[in-house]
Amino acid sequence: MFAFLTILTFLIPLVFLTGVIWLVVWSRRRRRAMLRRRAAEVASVGWYPVPPHPWLLQIAANLYREGEPGEAYAGVYQGRGLCVLDYTYTTSNGKTQQTHTVNLIALTLPVALPPLTVTRESGPRMFRGGDLELENQQFNDQFRVESPDDRYASAVMHPRMMECVLFNPGLEWQIAGSAFVSWSTGAFAVPDVLARLDAMTHVIDLIPPFVLRDYGQPTIS
Repeated sequence: MFAFLTILTFLIPLVFLTGVIWLVVWSRRRRRAMLRRRAAEVASVGWYPVPPHPWLLQIAANLYREGEPGEAYAGVYQGRGLCVLDYTYTTSNGKTQQTHTVNLIALTLPVALPPLTVTRESGPRMFRGGDLELENQQFNDQFRVESPDDRYASAVMHPRMMECVLFNPGLEWQIAGSAFVSWSTGAFAVPDVLARLDAMTHVIDLIPPFVLRDYGQPTIS
């Protein structure tokens, strides 16, 4: 009986360790398979791998926290240059760590514009500063608009723009110089990216010409 218990004492950790190793191997194989499938989908739409752009990494770090880039691709969508990036970062509660994967999409703008960020409202407005108050209360209740220039932000967020944002409630975005950037959780999937690119294009097309003229600066080639 003692010998059996001794064997069991060693066997249980061994079985547990074997299970952990199998899970790690399975996860890695699954990820490699996903990346191969995604690479084929990316090639089918004409995008190509590129080194992660430092400016997009900085935007990711500002939105989340310092992390590591994953795969990055560039291409063209409806005449605009695009970049797609996977990005991972880690959080800790002091006892355990958790790794998060997000993705960012950037489309080029014809000019460089002042910063403006539109995100979903996540708490009572009275406890959060820096949020521009607009004339559409439904929009105010659901979204935050942050910019150092309220007059510029109000010009961008005209009634039709607010309607477009309300129609695409999952889209959070930022104007960062000559780039229009959106982000989402998880590694990017090509069908989801195409859907977001369509929504992003609608938003960009609604930026008034006078905003591009009065607030825009030439882009650096």
